[in-house]
Parts: sequence; C-alpha cells; structure tokens
Amino acid sequence: MNKKFPYGYDMNAYIDKAFEQMKQDFPWATRDMIAEHAYYGIEKMGDDYQYVSYSSWHDGTLKAYPENIDCEEFIRRLASGHDWELEHANPVKEYLDVPSSSRCSGGWFLETYRIQKHELGGYSAYVQAGNRSAGGSRTFFIPASYLKLPWEEFLDKYLDLVSPGPFYVGRDDLENAPGLKEFLGYR
Repeated sequence: MNKKFPYGYDMNAYIDKAFEQMKQDFPWATRDMIAEHAYYGIEKMGDDYQYVSYSSWHDGTLKAYPENIDCEEFIRRLASGHDWELEHANPVKEYLDVPSSSRCSGGWFLETYRIQKHELGGYSAYVQAGNRSAGGSRTFFIPASYLKLPWEEFLDKYLDLVSPGPFYVGRDDLENAPGLKEFLGYR
C-alpha cells in the first residue's frame, strides 16, 4: 500500500470510510446508498492504480476516466451526492412552511419554502418555484451536526447550505418564521 491508497485497492474499504462520514450527518443513511450508486472506483491503468470516475455509454458499458485526486477527496466524493436516496429512504412526517419576503424573480414565483421533519430523524428544506408553464423543486438535507450548534451558528451554516436568493428565504425570514426555532428543537 502507498500514501495515495492507504486502504488498499478494494473499493469496499473506501465505501466503508465514506459511509462513516455520511452517517455523522445523516444517521438514517444505509451503506447501500453509497455502494449501489458509486460512480467512482479504483482501477489499474497502465502500471499504476488510479481513482476513476465512470460514465455510462449508450450501449450500457461503463468507461473509466482517471481522476487526479487524493484519498480524502475520493472518499468525500463517494459520500456526497446521495440526496435522492436520502429523500426516498426517509419520508417527511411533518413540515412547517416558512413565509418569505422574496417571492418573485424574472416571472418565476416562489411557491413553497418549507422545513421538513423526517420519519427516521433529520430535517430538510424544500423549495419549489415556477412560472405559468414550468417549475422545479429542490430538497436540501440539513446535516445533523448543524442542529447541535447554537441558533445563530445554525443560521450561518444553514444559509451557506441554502443560500438566500430570489427563491430562498433570508436570515430575517428565518428569524421571524413563527414556530421555526421550536420545530427544529431550539428553545
């Protein structure tokens, strides 16, 4: 083994490390969220092993592309990008709509901005916007570590995650949202 591959060349060791990171912020996560949806791997290319990313071709084959990254970045990439799996593994059980002072931008309207509490634990922000003929939505899972912070620090981290903009609420909106602090477990 070498510095670039401290856990050897077996992908499972890296998936385990990524899963440990993922569980810290998403305690309901399962290992297969990473294992079944990993678009990265380790392959021997020429004389050396490389971290690779995979692309799927129209005929169903996978093509490996070398990534010039270190172990830490490889594990971070494995652990990230599982929003769809997180959302479907942990249904919403309760939500609180957050009023916003910013509702329209370029003909698009903020339709919904809510903080959601999930059945298996955890919280997310759900944002939906649209115009007369199109629209879209996005869910942002709030890492569990954010909720351990004091309220002011939580708001700072949250606003880094869900940056204020035309369709996202700002700090004043969050601070003045009736019942939000209590909904998130703050007193």
